[in-house]
Amino acid sequence: MIRYDRGQGPDANWIVSEGAFDSRFLGKCEAIFAQGNGYLGQRAALEEDYVGQIRNLFVTGTFNRFADNEVTELPNLPDLTRVRILVDGRPFSMDRGRLLAYHRSLNLKTGEVVREVELETPEGKRLALEARRFVSLKDEHLLGFRLSITALAGNLDLRLESGINGQVTNTGSQHFQEGDKRLLKGRFLRMTSTTTQSGVVCALHAVHSFRLDGQPLPDAPHPVIDRRSLLIQQDARLQEGQTLVMEKLCSVHTSRDLAWHGQDISPADIEEGGLASISWAADLRYEGLFDRSRAAWARLWDNQDIEVVSDSGFDQLALRFALYHLNIMIKKDDPRVGVAAKGLTGEGYKGHSFWDTEIFILPYFTFTQPEAARSLLTYRYLTLQGARDKARENGYTGAMYPWESAWLTDGEVTPLWGAADIETGEPMKIWTGIIEQHISADIAYAVWQYYEATGDAAFMAEMGYEIILDTARFWASRATWNEEKAQFEYLGVIGPDEYKEHVDNNAFTNYMAAWNMKKALRIIRDLRQHQPDTYKRLNQLLSLDAAEPQLKKMLEGLYLPQPNQEGILPQFDGYFDLETIDLAPYKAQADVGSIYRDYNNTRLRQIQVAKQADVLVLFFLLEELFPQALKERNYHYHEARTLHDSSLSKSTHAVLASDLGLHDIAYDFFLGSARIDLGPSMRSSDMGIHAAAMGGIWQAAVYGFGGIRQTASHLRIAPHLPASWHSLRFPLVYQGQPLKIQVFQDRLRIQHLGDKPLQAEIWGQQREIAPGTVLEVEKEG
Repeated sequence: MIRYDRGQGPDANWIVSEGAFDSRFLGKCEAIFAQGNGYLGQRAALEEDYVGQIRNLFVTGTFNRFADNEVTELPNLPDLTRVRILVDGRPFSMDRGRLLAYHRSLNLKTGEVVREVELETPEGKRLALEARRFVSLKDEHLLGFRLSITALAGNLDLRLESGINGQVTNTGSQHFQEGDKRLLKGRFLRMTSTTTQSGVVCALHAVHSFRLDGQPLPDAPHPVIDRRSLLIQQDARLQEGQTLVMEKLCSVHTSRDLAWHGQDISPADIEEGGLASISWAADLRYEGLFDRSRAAWARLWDNQDIEVVSDSGFDQLALRFALYHLNIMIKKDDPRVGVAAKGLTGEGYKGHSFWDTEIFILPYFTFTQPEAARSLLTYRYLTLQGARDKARENGYTGAMYPWESAWLTDGEVTPLWGAADIETGEPMKIWTGIIEQHISADIAYAVWQYYEATGDAAFMAEMGYEIILDTARFWASRATWNEEKAQFEYLGVIGPDEYKEHVDNNAFTNYMAAWNMKKALRIIRDLRQHQPDTYKRLNQLLSLDAAEPQLKKMLEGLYLPQPNQEGILPQFDGYFDLETIDLAPYKAQADVGSIYRDYNNTRLRQIQVAKQADVLVLFFLLEELFPQALKERNYHYHEARTLHDSSLSKSTHAVLASDLGLHDIAYDFFLGSARIDLGPSMRSSDMGIHAAAMGGIWQAAVYGFGGIRQTASHLRIAPHLPASWHSLRFPLVYQGQPLKIQVFQDRLRIQHLGDKPLQAEIWGQQREIAPGTVLEVEKEG
């Protein structure tokens, strides 16, 4: 049972909590309570063992392939969370005895997870357990755990077993060789393991301390070394009223760490770095380290918090929940790594990066932390060779980006086979890595949006232009000429709606490809005229002189689907010939994907039903191409046929509904997006949180209700709050200038914290915002 009201006073709308324990539903809170700092992510598995529990510790960039017939994935590092607790010789479990009180919470303000338990043992004794943990936002290699056990009624004989457990897998795939295990200086545990294929060295250290009523225990713990396991055992006898406290501090270092990049290092170098780190941490203890992390969180929230005054406190909590996860899912200073579809909270999608990054996650960073956005786009530049290789392997030129990306040199990492077909029983081929190609245009689009929002000319000259130009060359080579219709087409693709495979002329794909090629032509002309040196370099690399006439020819002849007589844009060729069925039972589903119980992929391709927004994403990204009336007609038509089985869908609908003045509908979709992970469904997040949904929540609030858009020449602001929101306050960085924007139902307030004037279109009127000033604008009408 998820609760949203635990935080009171200064903690109001800062705390997400679990109010009851049920061992059938472990994955939900393991994921949503996950902690991290972009470098590492720790899933919130409970200390003691339960069936179905998933213990995950990930370090970004440590990808490995278990076997030749499997794809690269982010490996599960040796576990640091498990503590075997024996009470009077019996393993402690909340499923044994009588659970008298239970509560577990994540404090979004500080990043600390706290669990409080009161239990009556089968023998009638009572104990209280408190478990605290954090992943340091300040010291990225460090984690802290604190476990307290109090004898409330009766004396207790305790044994605690804790350490580093390398007996972990990724759903069965063991990614690490047996590690080297050491006890150092009589107190520090070390396990050094190496991934089986990629050769990434991981050194984990842990140090423990035990205190009984504040005094160190006289007996040192006993070390236990087993296969892939290095533990300590500590015995203690608690008299009634006494409290035993175990503190455990851990450090994680790998050979893929940014600090080692470009250096010739040995496992010994990594081990020594880890030992120095844990030795320093041991002197600070849990509270000292946590204070440093808490202060880092305070600084982040000072700059990033979004404040909403709403009739429902859930709205504020949901926004902070999204911001929390957005800020722990990426290594903001490391351009060698992307964003996993589950962040660092679970094994879902194997830690791979999708178009989710550029279309749903990147805008948050572009408009709040542009240096982090630059890093994410640099990752795409560093994987450009893999995109070129994929294009060549498929018979095309230019850059064809992988549908799923991992390490820089991994190339396409989409699995080839998936779940079984419900009718044939055969495994279904996963076509996305082969024919879902719009990602190349999506990345180009994100590069240009970043440039327009930041004015980062150096990035464009060094990397951005090359991405846009080479993806445009791919689209020019990908088109097929239809002699009968005298037009170029894109045949056999998958659009954003993955229910529909091998379709022709998917509207989203065709229009985005056209945008990509049109932008490339403009860049060629501008570079030739204004940046001849850059043009010369890129011309030598990409043959721009030859590409230019080809791009022009493609644009002149490319088929762009048009609305029918009713003003509805078809999702792809033949869309209106598909069968229509009653989708009401599926739109009312408690769990996503219920339509698969009745239809397989072949049948779904014959029905007007969409997994997620498709045509409507096009209206969102290229809004200037379509009139408002057309958008509104299509919104109602296509939404009625969309099941929102993807976490990417509802936020897009929220933004568009807000733009169209459908304020109640927009708010409902905002709530739907917020509840994907944070809602009451206890199966929603078993394999990890939905990273794109976190970005979508931000977009629904800032793009939708805040009315923010980036146009070709200026910032556009046209807010429209839902009826239950009285004000919305959010930070924005535009052209390097920090702003604080506060929106009310009838006015807005912009505080310019930078040093250069900005131009903005506010409710249709051009205004200049001077640095160091506060501009207040009344909404007319």
